Amino acid sequence: MEASGGDQEGQGLVGNLQKALDDLREAADNATGDVRSQIDSAVEQLKEATNTAASRASEGASDLRGQLDSVRDWIQSATADLIEELQKEIDKRREQLGLGGAAASDDAGDSDGSSSS
Repeated sequence: MEASGGDQEGQGLVGNLQKALDDLREAADNATGDVRSQIDSAVEQLKEATNTAASRASEGASDLRGQLDSVRDWIQSATADLIEELQKEIDKRREQLGLGGAAASDDAGDSDGSSSS
C-alpha cells in the first residue's frame, strides 16, 4: 500500500507542477516585455526541475526493485535450505522411532540421494 501512497503523492506533485506551469503560461500570455521573459524563464526552470525529479524518482525506483529482487532471491535460497534441513530432521526422527526412514523419505520425495535403498 505504501507504493500506491507514494504514487498518489507523485501524481499530486506532478499535478501541482502542471498547474503552476499552466498559471505561468497564462500570466505570460497577458504579460509583456521583461515580465514575459521572466515568466518564460520560470517555466523553463520548472520544466527542468520536473524532469530532474522524475529522473531521480525513476532511478530510486529501479534501485529499490534491485534490492527487493536480492531479498527475494535470498529468502528463496534460505527457504530451500530450511526445507532440506527439516526433511533431514524428519527422516532422522522417523528412523529413531523405527518408522523406516528410507521408505518414508522416498515417499516424501527426497531427491538428494542420501537415503539407502
